[in-house]
Amino acid sequence: MPCFSPLCVSAWRRVRGLLKKPKGASRVASRNQSSTTEIPPTIQPKPKDDGVDGVYSPPRSLVCDYCWSQGLFAPGPFQQAWISQTSFKDFSTATTWAQVEASASQGCQWCKLLLSTRTEAVLQDDLRYTVGFRIDSSRNGATPKGVQTLKLTIDDTPHSAYYVYTDRENPATPLIAARPKVLELSQPPTYIMATNVLIDCIRSHEQCPNPHSVSLPTRVVDCSDPQNPKLRIGYGEKAPYAVLSYVWGEGQAHCTTSENVEAYTLGINLDDLPQTIKDAISSTHSLGLRYLWVDALCILQDSREDKAREVAIMRTTFRNAYLTLVAANAKRVSEGFLQDRPLSSPPDIPLPFRFPDHQVGSFWLSPAWRQYDGSTEPVNRRAWCLVERLLSPRVLLYASHTLQFQCQSSVVNIGNAVCPPRTLWRLPDLLFQADADMSKPLSQEDKKTLYYAWNEAIGEYTHRALTDPGDKLLAFAPIAELFQRALKSDYLAGVWADNVVDGLLWYKNSGTRQRRPDAYRAPSWSWASVDGRVMAQTVDDRLDGAAKGTESCEVMACETTILTELLPLGEVIDGTLTVRAVIVAATWNPESSMPEVYLQPSVGMPGSMPGTAQAGPSTMLESPLELIHIGSAYPDSVENVHEVWAVPLRWNTTTEYAAGLIVARASSNEDETKFRRVGYFRTSESAPLWGLCWMSDREAQEVVLV
Repeated sequence: MPCFSPLCVSAWRRVRGLLKKPKGASRVASRNQSSTTEIPPTIQPKPKDDGVDGVYSPPRSLVCDYCWSQGLFAPGPFQQAWISQTSFKDFSTATTWAQVEASASQGCQWCKLLLSTRTEAVLQDDLRYTVGFRIDSSRNGATPKGVQTLKLTIDDTPHSAYYVYTDRENPATPLIAARPKVLELSQPPTYIMATNVLIDCIRSHEQCPNPHSVSLPTRVVDCSDPQNPKLRIGYGEKAPYAVLSYVWGEGQAHCTTSENVEAYTLGINLDDLPQTIKDAISSTHSLGLRYLWVDALCILQDSREDKAREVAIMRTTFRNAYLTLVAANAKRVSEGFLQDRPLSSPPDIPLPFRFPDHQVGSFWLSPAWRQYDGSTEPVNRRAWCLVERLLSPRVLLYASHTLQFQCQSSVVNIGNAVCPPRTLWRLPDLLFQADADMSKPLSQEDKKTLYYAWNEAIGEYTHRALTDPGDKLLAFAPIAELFQRALKSDYLAGVWADNVVDGLLWYKNSGTRQRRPDAYRAPSWSWASVDGRVMAQTVDDRLDGAAKGTESCEVMACETTILTELLPLGEVIDGTLTVRAVIVAATWNPESSMPEVYLQPSVGMPGSMPGTAQAGPSTMLESPLELIHIGSAYPDSVENVHEVWAVPLRWNTTTEYAAGLIVARASSNEDETKFRRVGYFRTSESAPLWGLCWMSDREAQEVVLV
């Protein structure tokens, strides 16, 4: 039995009870116990404590005399604005910029906000502003449920929106859904609130898989005594556990190795561990869990074979975890993640909340355009961290601004602080179905959903960094395993055997091109062979395989050789793709910011000399007037190669649109029938006068790509 801190004994008992309850029964209980903020037609004040009026009133100096007695914060106008949540009849008033500027200089918070909206283009002194409150109804909406916004209109032009929140000990609390951000992440109340959110997910989220009895990973850290952690060998024991996702950012001197693994089962000197791992041990214990999986301590760092075995089961390690702790704000492992978070800068705007009986509360405005999006967090720049998040059913994210909970259904800030509409991309629910449901054949719509998600995953993954770029396929293997479980297709160095042509139609934009890696890590036709963000081919109606008039080249063979049987979806040492397709000599200008691909007039276009189908490529770009423009080119990397051919892979005879690969000789020393991919092309948006004649009258031949 785990040794729990006094704080979490009751919380853990609740969690443990949930593990034994049918999900349906738990969900009913949740609905009966849940409460949401209702917006009444009129404002009702919070009862006064002990009959003492004004005990909660904010300082009178929050707004100027005009705003308090005649403007927005007079009792009547404020009530009108507030109930516009249901009436949609906003409050509007006229004033002057001179008056606003004078009041702002005296400290009026509302006039300061108004003044901040004025631009140099506003010359007149007259000002009319309109204010209305709304309940957020955006797609993938903001949380908590029922969060309100203030909409500001300046001179009949919608200007800005602000989220509304108030503190927990305020007369306005029953009327306002959101609360301030939690800043003290290591305090007992924070863990209690986090546990409540976790329990709500387990009880009420149908999309989220319930935690179930699972075997521990190979090794875990026993956190029952957080001051004296020790390594525990799993041996098939079943118990809930947490996992840690974090950025190393630097070396770790006290990782687990073949030499110290036995000693670590007796105890690990806490002082030897970096702060992030110390914080993870403390958090795991405070959340009522005994075991923690962290790569530095649970994988033998001096054993390539052990690393391969652990990566091979990484999908289940993260997917079966009760909770994933994400040290999102830490740039390196020595920094830790439990520090108190700073206040908003610039600070949010405090304002009075007027009740009909003259009682006064307060609320704050947080600009909608200044909300946290996570894009600058260190973990969101790392490829391994993305894979770990996508595999995790529930995440407690230690962000730079507060503590956040993420699951398959929602994203919420702990403590009901405002969390803007969800932009967090997640894998489709279909991938997380039970094994029994996975045995059913996929519909065409399901396949389309999965392939679209696969392309999105490649895009998200490839713009993140790897400490060792050679891990490109290795780190992505757990995601491939997740998809393979549903698609039931062979996996070939990043491409699915059942969808090869689509898998080849990836490209790089000019801003993402880098030098081609010197070391081999994948065949040239795989997106894993290059560095930088890859745009995988998403659904293009003109090239939809099911669309009328769409045709594709014939895939004759595709083979890869894996590095180790321990990781069948991981690293490869070679790969060959053979297609039957038209191959046409071409020329391009890869150094241009907007490269184009051209054909010589001698390749059989209308008006050109016939009988030159096998003419060699041009080695230098001549005047475009002497060439035939085919379309846009997208080089895969920065390299000096001009002797190229165009190989159309998919085309539509109705729209006369085509896309394919730009290839070059594989090597000057190899068989001249072998090519390597160097880029992607697509024909012009509006079909040229000759349409697809440049390729349609030519005979297809076998093209071997390595």
